[in-house]
Amino acid sequence: MTRPRREEDEGAIHHVVPQGNGRRRIVEDDDDRFAYTRRFSGIQRELGWLAHASCLLDTHHHVVLETPRPNLGVGMRRLLGGHSRWFNVRHGYEGSVFAPHFWSRRITDEGWFVRACLYTVLNPVVAGVCGHPREWRWCSYKATAEGDPTGFAPGEDRLLRMFGRAPAEARAEYANVVDRAVAGIHAERLDARTVWRALRDVERRPSPQASD
Repeated sequence: MTRPRREEDEGAIHHVVPQGNGRRRIVEDDDDRFAYTRRFSGIQRELGWLAHASCLLDTHHHVVLETPRPNLGVGMRRLLGGHSRWFNVRHGYEGSVFAPHFWSRRITDEGWFVRACLYTVLNPVVAGVCGHPREWRWCSYKATAEGDPTGFAPGEDRLLRMFGRAPAEARAEYANVVDRAVAGIHAERLDARTVWRALRDVERRPSPQASD
């Protein structure tokens, strides 16, 4: 079967998930995690990507990316190839670290966008590695929820303006929504698929773009 062509375009937003080959680990320790996230940040700056949500786990990386230029494939090849070489040299491994093709989906509406961002930061809770995403260093949640109350960092406004017009208000409401989702995960022991479905019903304020 032919693999579907990726929908790359200027200003496109993608939910991207590179996974370990055979679901094996892509990081072994914090040195690996730091190396991966530093490489990702460097490529993000060079290519002009905006990461709206990101979470690195042991076997995969969830990220919601906006690409001002159609360069998702180019950047991901650099990221995954560079990390694979570094990881194998450091640990004395051989072979492909990542699955042959990273998973991605083009996001085409606001509801899907906010759900993908929330699902991304909830991943470590669903996986059982922490009780709340604020506890997972390799997740973007804390920076988004506890960032500058007087302004938005580059790329934050698209997500946070769905929760409020003023930065402090938006961050607080975003944190409230995540808190409610975390409580539901713990109370009902939800798995990843159930969390994704449940996020369809997340209450959020309309963005200024939609309401103006």
